[in-house]
Amino acid sequence: MSEQTIHLALLAGALVVAAWVFGIHGPTAKTPTHSAEEHSAGSPLSIIPPGSAFVLSLDVTRLRHANLGALLAERIRRLEPSAGDLVSLCGFDPLATLDQLALAVPSAGAVAGLHDDDFGVVATGHFSAAQITRCARAAVSERGGDPVDSELGGFHSVRDRTGPGGEVAARDGGPLIVSGGSYFRTLLDAAEGNAVHPEHQDPRDARHAELRRALGPGTIVATWLLTEGWFERVSGDTSAQLSPLRSLKALGARLDVSRALQASVLLDCADPASVTELEALLERLRSSLTALPLDPALRSAAQRITAQHEGPRLRLGLTLSEAELRALLDATLGAAEPKAGAARPAPSDAASGDALTIPAH
Repeated sequence: MSEQTIHLALLAGALVVAAWVFGIHGPTAKTPTHSAEEHSAGSPLSIIPPGSAFVLSLDVTRLRHANLGALLAERIRRLEPSAGDLVSLCGFDPLATLDQLALAVPSAGAVAGLHDDDFGVVATGHFSAAQITRCARAAVSERGGDPVDSELGGFHSVRDRTGPGGEVAARDGGPLIVSGGSYFRTLLDAAEGNAVHPEHQDPRDARHAELRRALGPGTIVATWLLTEGWFERVSGDTSAQLSPLRSLKALGARLDVSRALQASVLLDCADPASVTELEALLERLRSSLTALPLDPALRSAAQRITAQHEGPRLRLGLTLSEAELRALLDATLGAAEPKAGAARPAPSDAASGDALTIPAH
């Protein structure tokens, strides 16, 4: 994969993060209460073990009640059509019972016995352990496995006896834990109150926490700590060490969903000089957009991404109205079929092809 391809892919990735992940709530520094609640005892984030490479939190309740929540849910269902099968299989919609969710991927090799595919999902909500385990047993049986029930402390657990894979554990009202590999037991210990003592905390947790503070609370917040030489490994090109992206140490993203979608992405660099190089790279990529065969909605969104220099960080921002979000989702995922008898909506300004100028910073 060439360096230019990597650069364009990461710009596209920033757009995807802006559209999915990572509102109209304004500056988040004025609402610290929500951030404090995220880490309160028993919250999904408080259960995530130390030393994770990637951490994502989702306020499911907030997303469910957002004006754009129904639009995003419909598009997610189109991406994952088996979600409807899960409802019929379980007798209820498991996703509709969730309130808060956190996902973590531990650093490869950070803990003995962990593998690259280890992961952990922790959720709270208004469900019973019996509901979750009944659903898990049905799902395992449906794919030809042999479900096994266990009692693990205060949790009811289900796993597939026929082979390795994820395991599900839940107790009434939460948390619900879904994990793979040895990470499952680590998460279970944390949920039972047997977390690592403060003196043994991993310094990477402080980096995640600081990035989350800089991003502010949102409907979805994700942080990813990059390891040395990450760009060279991804590109497979020895000349990649000359790319400005080599200086990236971490990534963070926040997505707020309400009547509009507002995204903020932080690029955490080695030093302010590296940020200047990244800004120059971004401007070159913007200039090349007109020569690429991009959908007008994608080109418009890319040209509207703002960039702000914040010390050793570059903050990218993008706000989309409902019409602009629909156009962007249509361009990336395919147009949604209109309901029977409904007129197809007229093209929005975001899909008109008119270039929108990015303000200078």
